[in-house]
Order: sequence, then C-alpha cells, then structure tokens
Amino acid sequence: MFGTFSVLLALTTFVVIPWLRDHLGVAPVMAWFLSGTCLVLLPVLLFGLLMARRELPNPTFAALLSRLRLKPLNRGDWIWTAGGMIMIAACSGLIVGVARLLDPSFRPSPWFLVDPPGLSPSLLASWLPLFVSNILGEELGWRGYLLPRQEAALGRRAWLANGLLWCLFHWSFGWQIMLTLLPTTLLLPWIVQRRQNTTVGIVVHGVFNAAAFLAVVSVSAA
Repeated sequence: MFGTFSVLLALTTFVVIPWLRDHLGVAPVMAWFLSGTCLVLLPVLLFGLLMARRELPNPTFAALLSRLRLKPLNRGDWIWTAGGMIMIAACSGLIVGVARLLDPSFRPSPWFLVDPPGLSPSLLASWLPLFVSNILGEELGWRGYLLPRQEAALGRRAWLANGLLWCLFHWSFGWQIMLTLLPTTLLLPWIVQRRQNTTVGIVVHGVFNAAAFLAVVSVSAA
C-alpha cells in the first residue's frame, strides 16, 4: 500500500508537476496542490475507506467509524495530543537546526515549494482540498485502516513499521524532507497506537500541515 502510493507520489513530483508548469504555465506549488490531491491523496483516502468497509460484515456508518477507530477525544487523548505536538515540534526543530549548522544549504521542503506565490484566494482555494485529502487520506488510510492490520501482524511494534514506511512514502521529496519528517512519522503512529484513536492523528497532522502552509506563505510574502 505504501509502495504503490509512493510511486504515484513520485510520478506527480517528477512528471505531472513539471508538465503542468512547462505546458500550462501553472505555478509549481499550485500544480502540487491540484495534482497531489487528485492523483495521490484522494486515492489514498478512497482506498482506505473502501478497504475498511470491505472488511465489515455489516457496513453501517457507525461500524465504519469503529473500524477506523474514529472516536471523540477524551482528556487523556488531549494530553497526549498536546504532548505529541510539543515533542514533534522540538525534535523537528532540533533536526533542522543541527542540519543547517552542518550544511547551510539544507532546505526541508520539496523543489516545487521554492519561491511560492504569495497568499491569494486562488492559492487558498487550491490548498484546501489538498489539506483535507492529505489529513483524512493519510490518517484514515495509514492509521485508520492499515495500522490495526499491522498491529494484528506485528503487535506492539506496528507503529514502528507504520512510521518507517510512512517516511519512505516521501522518498521522491528527497532525503532532507524525510529526515525532517522522521519525528512526525515515528511519534504520530506511536501515539495513535497507544491511544487506539485515529482522531488524535488527525488533530496532530492537521495542526502541523496548516502550520507548514502558513510558513510557506510567510516566506513568500517576506
């Protein structure tokens, strides 16, 4: 599952985005928002939902939510969510800081986010579908559908397999991205498995994804 969708991500990164840029004059970041949604992240979401539903003897909406482990956050979940975000931010910042000390050219972002246009209604409108499909696609696909199956096969080590494969899923973005994402890809599955609640992953992933978008827009505005 990770391997198949990583190939789609690579084709999007190396073929589709350059084609949209060169033949239609679409800015690379806009091309990513559009093609990443349609060709990678929305398919991950639909595949995860369909495969989870396929496992259910009585595929009601409530049964699907239960299979995907989508639950309201209780007090313990919120504590782990907040703690997880702090740990991920601290570890990611440490990695980027050390990497830039060793190599000032270290850039933890893919090529198509270099020199993005400033914030505009069209940019925001093209980003929102990517945001929704990214968060729901990866969390319901990787954590909601796949992680419970990995737990059945690997037990307590399932989060590690899930996290490493999730990191490798981004191989077409380059090693700098993968290195920067390592705290997220390892800590988030660990917390979701520990809490047995995919909603935790949705909140954590959503916060960091939105923060990354704001950071990109802020850099372009500066």
